[in-house]
This record gives sequence, structure tokens and C-alpha cells, in this order.
Amino acid sequence: MPLLRIEPHRFRRYKAELVEAFTRHAHRVLEIGCGPRLYESYYRGPEYVGVDVDASVRPNILADAVRLPFRDSCFEVIVMLDVLEHVADADAALRECVRVLKDRGKLLITTPNTRGFGIYDSFADRTHIHHFNWSSLEKMLRRNGLRVERRIPLHLHIFWPLRLLRSHRLIPLQQSICVVARR
Repeated sequence: MPLLRIEPHRFRRYKAELVEAFTRHAHRVLEIGCGPRLYESYYRGPEYVGVDVDASVRPNILADAVRLPFRDSCFEVIVMLDVLEHVADADAALRECVRVLKDRGKLLITTPNTRGFGIYDSFADRTHIHHFNWSSLEKMLRRNGLRVERRIPLHLHIFWPLRLLRSHRLIPLQQSICVVARR
């Protein structure tokens, strides 16, 4: 499926590139909160499974992030793109990720950053139950058995001059948090 042409701050393109890069060597990939499966064509593993709680978006499997209908240790990569902030029991969802991830499996996660330029994105959306910053997300990941392997600078700042800066010092201010965590 082609990407939609109108997307603020090129975020959809970045997500597609992240999905492509982090699923390249995975055989089984799970996308939690897949929505209308906009990124399915970017997954590089031979088996993609998209789950969502909304039947109208036609996920591969209708399921809640806190009760995944899969056996233990069956996915190499799990992707959650702007999903965790919508899940009532985020800790339970992360424990489920740990359960279905294979040993040394990876979780790719994005969420708005409330301590940076994503503060509006997070609080303006009334469906967001949780509001994360880098520290709170990383603490939650660790508490649930995941180790942060990589912080990914997205350079998707609201103000165009800041998008041109490639300093790692700006990571705490970026609009969205993007991390790869490992089981």
C-alpha cells in the first residue's frame, strides 16, 4: 500500500523506514495496534501478523495488547507504532510482548514525547491514557523485562530549522520517542 501523501513532519515515511530496517532479518513479525496495516508492505520478514482491537480496520487477528493469542517465544520482532499510550494497562502489554518475543527478540516502539516538542501531540489526543518521556518509557520497559538497546533520533521537530540539526543532544526534545528494546 503506498504511503499517503499528506503526513505532518514526514512521520509516516520515517515509520516505514524504521519498520523496513528493523524487520529485515526477522522471520516472524508482530505489529500490535496495526490499524489499517499501512506499514505491512514494508515488513521484510516472511510472516507478518497485525493485531488490533478495532475490527473495522481489518487486522489479521482481532486481539488486545494485554492478551495476545500466541504461544510463548514465537516472534523475533514486535512493532508498536504510537500504540502504548492508548493501552489502559501498558505494563501488562509490555509483559505480553516479553512473553511472545523470542530470546533476544526486539521491540520497536514509538510514542509522543511529553518533555519535548511532542507535548501537544500527547495531551491534545484524548485517547492517550499515558504520557511518556524518554525516562518514564525506559523505566517502564526495564520494569517489564526489556533492555533498551538503542535510542533512535528521528529529527522530526516541529520547527523546520531544528530538523536540520543532527545533534544527539536534541534527542530529549524530539517530537517522538523511538527506542529498540531487547528481551
